[in-house]
Amino acid sequence: MFKLPFGSAIRMGAIALALVPGWQLLDAQWYPQAGNYQRQPASPADRTIEDLRQVAQRNAFTHGERERYDHAIEHLSQFSGKLYAGRMDRGKLDRSIEDVRNVLQRNRIDPRGREILSSDLNELYRYRSSYAGYRY
Repeated sequence: MFKLPFGSAIRMGAIALALVPGWQLLDAQWYPQAGNYQRQPASPADRTIEDLRQVAQRNAFTHGERERYDHAIEHLSQFSGKLYAGRMDRGKLDRSIEDVRNVLQRNRIDPRGREILSSDLNELYRYRSSYAGYRY
């Protein structure tokens, strides 16, 4: 068995301890939610996409319910892509808002998921009404 001299073992331990804060800094951009860690998305559209995906995973749904989730995610992704390219597509945002509202009205969703998506919908409305002054 290979043994390190006492001084080397201390140095190795000190190096390992020095690396721990670095990992914590990398993990600082993540936040706990529902027992796991997820990255906080940059915009209300991105946050809504992530929440739609999570709610869809946790709820049983029919083919029609799945299509409503898919349409909402697709339109939000298209809106977000245009927004990151520097173009605000209000029509695509309106369609996305309608899709999320449709999911809330027509899909079976657990109470926590409904609360999260309702909050996201309110953020999308707020974003639409005050695009120029909105900060995220």
